[in-house]
Amino acid sequence: MICERSSRERKARREVLCGDVDRWGDDRRLWGDEAGSPARDRLCAAVRDAVETALTAKQREVVEAYFFDGLSQGEIARRLGVAQQVVQKRLFGAPRGGRLVGGAMLRLRQALGPALAAAPPTPAGRGAAAAPAARAARVSR
Repeated sequence: MICERSSRERKARREVLCGDVDRWGDDRRLWGDEAGSPARDRLCAAVRDAVETALTAKQREVVEAYFFDGLSQGEIARRLGVAQQVVQKRLFGAPRGGRLVGGAMLRLRQALGPALAAAPPTPAGRGAAAAPAARAARVSR
């Protein structure tokens, strides 16, 4: 049960950022009819561009491993030889001096502001991606 849940959570995390279209392969069918929509394609291109341009190399490495490869924070920490807290701070930031610093999610949200506003709404109950996406939005605000 724990392994199944972990696998589902990893899959859901990959879907949160729309993934890297080149890495989707057969997973595109998970999006149903929306997979080929122009709005979805524009959003995915904006996500790829934001990951490449808005993040530092360290943040990019952690974001790609977490969202695109579906690794847990612990797995990423072991792979990079750092503490899990470092991975968490690179992803979500840490409060310092009354403000949030170091968060890749905050940088991505800022870089994707216009693209997210124009993105088609995600239908409620559409697979496992709806709840993690809402959770990621709450965490990164």
